[in-house]
Amino acid sequence: MKNLLKFKRWEMGMKQYELAARLGCSSSYLSMVENGRLEPTPEFKEKAATLFALEINQLFPERTYNYKILSS
Repeated sequence: MKNLLKFKRWEMGMKQYELAARLGCSSSYLSMVENGRLEPTPEFKEKAATLFALEINQLFPERTYNYKILSS
């Protein structure tokens, strides 16, 4: 899972525009964050984690990349 933001929002029964208003961002920004198309700012992460009473790394786990180097 990219992040738990969408799941936590659903769990609280909130619409996207409601959470966006509480976090001080637009619904389109929130949508991009929820779907992993945009890396949120540290301030956004902190606000969201505080709102859901979670640690930042619980709500937004570090991304790991698996690169496979091909030799010719």
